Amino acid sequence: MSVTKAEITDREKKAQELASDIMVLARNQILVHLRFMDRAIANIRLVPNGEATFCTDGRSIYYSPWFVISLYQNEQAVVTRNLLHCILHCVFRHNFAGKALRRNAWDLACDIAVENAVSELNQAAFTARRAERQNDLISGLKEELPALSAERIYHWLRTGDFIDAVMDKERVPFVGDDHSPWYSAGYSDAGVQSDIDLEELWESISKRMETELEAVMGRDDALTQNLKDINRARYNYTEFLRRFGVHGEIMRLSDEEFDNNYYTYGLELYGSIPLIEPLEYRDQNKIRDFVIAIDTSGSVEGEVVQKFIQHTHDILARQENFYTKVNMYIIQCDDCIRDVAYINDKDDFDRYLRDMKILGLGETDFRPVFAYVDDLVAKKKLTDLRGVIYFTDGKGIFPAERPDYDVAFIIHDDGFSNVWTPEWAMKLYLAEDDILDERFGA
Repeated sequence: MSVTKAEITDREKKAQELASDIMVLARNQILVHLRFMDRAIANIRLVPNGEATFCTDGRSIYYSPWFVISLYQNEQAVVTRNLLHCILHCVFRHNFAGKALRRNAWDLACDIAVENAVSELNQAAFTARRAERQNDLISGLKEELPALSAERIYHWLRTGDFIDAVMDKERVPFVGDDHSPWYSAGYSDAGVQSDIDLEELWESISKRMETELEAVMGRDDALTQNLKDINRARYNYTEFLRRFGVHGEIMRLSDEEFDNNYYTYGLELYGSIPLIEPLEYRDQNKIRDFVIAIDTSGSVEGEVVQKFIQHTHDILARQENFYTKVNMYIIQCDDCIRDVAYINDKDDFDRYLRDMKILGLGETDFRPVFAYVDDLVAKKKLTDLRGVIYFTDGKGIFPAERPDYDVAFIIHDDGFSNVWTPEWAMKLYLAEDDILDERFGA
């Protein structure tokens, strides 16, 4: 007995209606049990798509109606878990990590982080049989890492140098969705505005959720830890350096304050006499007295240090505030001062980069650097010190008191440790992959 096209179309329509009801039911289950997810759910659409199984691009969740029906028939709670799984990827901003990451490791790390967070909610509505097969790996990771965020797990996987086949096998019990849209625009969502900054939207949702969970509800579970990790201070390093500019006056033409109309009108009216002379002085930011300290203890690798110095040089060299003559010190230190380089101009910086050798590799003590800088200030070798930038993993002995100048700890984020710094210090987290990326600091 042959099946007509009309019957196929009718079956597809009924399947889509049934799957839509299942997805709405799953969404409502999340809202009932997790009220703090309301804004996240409100900002993502449920879109049937026959080419998808279950996935998200940050704007919509795409699902195959037949796939959803099959999941629901086999295990009702798994649809709700998969939906929550997808939304949490967006909340943790996993889908915005970029294409430079090692995909197999990142996919596994993200799925482990999300599944662990869902399991720790301990809600029957989200409990699926696959959670039992996740226990061994999750238990092992909890012994290795202080918190199971995707970034920490990813770096642990990279350090262990697991081959792709092993990671693909380990990922099987953790899979709740397809990550393909993260790496390419694989699905279209017609009728939805495309000018929304999705990453900015999800960052806002994530920070609001962290505040509600921690401050209002007083929670400290895997979900909260993931939010803390992803919402830590991460800024553009170029902008961060600009905060260390000092105000000064430089002799140069000020185009902003010069009106060409009056100038040319005067020349036309009086011949060689302009009405307004151009301003010779322009007030601008500059970097002059400056210290870069490098933690050369064994936990900070030489390649990362060299890349950080190179990028710092490139950023400064591109700015107008890179003075013709600078008064800069680059200090290498572990538990004592290992090397001091004096930088007077761009040529000095270029020579330092060319001949740079990493010295030290001992324990970390931050105090010798600050004692050395204090001595330079006392001897009038640094008369206009704006601040000290200290590149480190953050694990060492800090000064007991705040120095008389600004200090910024640039934290080499290895993904493993929680880093404490004094309240008086500014801090910026930089992931190793960011530092090694040639686009870093651009």
